[in-house]
Amino acid sequence: MKVMCSFSLLLRLAFWLWVVALVMGVALGSAGGTAPANPVSPAVATHGKEVD
Repeated sequence: MKVMCSFSLLLRLAFWLWVVALVMGVALGSAGGTAPANPVSPAVATHGKEVD
């Protein structure tokens, strides 16, 4: 079986991969807008503050 790979086929494949990546990026970007329930406090205390 001979597989032909032409420039137009590569362009079509690149276009559809770009479309899928764009749609997934928009979907993931709109779903990731929520903040965590318990924000993490910084591990390093500022100068002059007591560490618990």
